[in-house]
Amino acid sequence: MSDEGTAGRISAPSAATGGSFKWVVLGLATLMQVGVSLPQQTPAAIGPLLAHSLSLSRTELGLLTSAIWGGMLIGMLPFGMLVDRYGERSMLLAGGTLLVGFLLLASRAASFQPLFLALVPAAVGASAASPGGTRALAAWFEPRRRGMAIGVRQTGVTAAGVLAAVILPPIALAFGWQAAFVTVAMLALAGMVAFVLFYREPPAESRGSRRTLDVRALLRSRTWVAATAYGWVFMGALGSVVAYLAVSLNQDAGLSPVRAGLLLAVLQVGGIAGRLGFGVLSDRLGSRGLVMSLSATLAVGACAAMALLGHRGAGAPLLALLAFLLGLSCMGWNALYITLSAEVVPIQHAATAVGAGTTITFIGMFAVPPVFGLIADHTGSYAWSWLALAGWAALGVLVSLAIRDRTRRTAPD
Repeated sequence: MSDEGTAGRISAPSAATGGSFKWVVLGLATLMQVGVSLPQQTPAAIGPLLAHSLSLSRTELGLLTSAIWGGMLIGMLPFGMLVDRYGERSMLLAGGTLLVGFLLLASRAASFQPLFLALVPAAVGASAASPGGTRALAAWFEPRRRGMAIGVRQTGVTAAGVLAAVILPPIALAFGWQAAFVTVAMLALAGMVAFVLFYREPPAESRGSRRTLDVRALLRSRTWVAATAYGWVFMGALGSVVAYLAVSLNQDAGLSPVRAGLLLAVLQVGGIAGRLGFGVLSDRLGSRGLVMSLSATLAVGACAAMALLGHRGAGAPLLALLAFLLGLSCMGWNALYITLSAEVVPIQHAATAVGAGTTITFIGMFAVPPVFGLIADHTGSYAWSWLALAGWAALGVLVSLAIRDRTRRTAPD
């Protein structure tokens, strides 16, 4: 697979003639992303009630989140290939049925093991949304607006975190933790059903060959390989920042749990700003890779600053700025990677490319955060962990230099 003209792999004529309906598609894809991201946030949002009701240990509570990430890891590539072969609507309907069915089953669990076993296949069903939604947006949006569109869709992940934190604890307190899972199931179902009912393919799009992409062909794309290596590095950074920022601020900077939690929300705001802003910037500059390099460089600085300044005596405004910059850089890159993965192949294989790449990058989520915590355990301070993460991000800077997509994506209005 050649890397020449990767930005042109997905053509834009159908999107250009789609008129205002592409904005409907963006709304549907974002709504769906919010719904399918809610299960990822549920164990954390109702963790205290869940732990009390089912007598869960801290380890078991953490494993529930691992079950969800693990299920998505299992499902990304198969659903990507199935979306390319059978279309977005049918596969999202299948994934939604799997997701909702097992979430409802999870709501009936009486102990850790059945809850864990129900969450894995539920997450497999949820994994249909990422390749399916990405393929739809790549088909409808011309290259000069594609980064913005997928960036907007990816804000649904962080929006789900905010929504879960606001609505699920009161529901669980009033009606029991089971009601929280039922609520999540219904919201996820609503988002996926809305997409299935109202989405249509661009009028000029031809699905072309329905043959499945040989995943080995992706390995011959230097751009895809470099971008996926970058994603692997920064998915690990993302997991570390989300998992440890609050506890680091509590233990090293002396913030109360409530204030540390507020800065975790600031981190999420930074992530939203990055996914939107970096997407728009990459459209303007005509390069995803260039902006990925910028984001990685910013991550090095933010992590190093956290190591040097994130201790007792640091003022709240400074810590809030650091939290925002960590979110901007360590979370904001995600939409760029997904967009680029979809652009290095013809449109009929976009979901497979996204599914394969996301499967690999998710492994970084499992590999890097434990090392971050291990360093803190051995040194007695998170400062060395943040410094190590700065070095890890520097590796991402080097990897980003191998991403060759410097092709102008501008097109006439």
